[in-house]
Amino acid sequence: MSDDDLIDSEFDRSPSDVAASLRAVANSLEAGDPVSIAIDGENVTIEPPVGNLEYEVELEREANDDDGDEIELELELEWIGDVQTSDFDADTDDVGAGTVN
Repeated sequence: MSDDDLIDSEFDRSPSDVAASLRAVANSLEAGDPVSIAIDGENVTIEPPVGNLEYEVELEREANDDDGDEIELELELEWIGDVQTSDFDADTDDVGAGTVN
């Protein structure tokens, strides 16, 4: 079985926006609801895990003499499940409350 990056995106967001996105994922997982991720015209819906999932936390610090250290926090969740993909128009499509965007 091959790996397939369904969405791979990086952009600047305010801490408040990032917290809202993480909260949407957390709320969906806790309720057992599908998680939808809508970025750059792509919408991916992930079925919630049945049972436990693998949770990985990685925290790195890279020394930078000019502006201070760069901190990188990675949170990774892994489980077996189904994925549905579709294109969407953010101006016209209702992506729902459980959507990360």
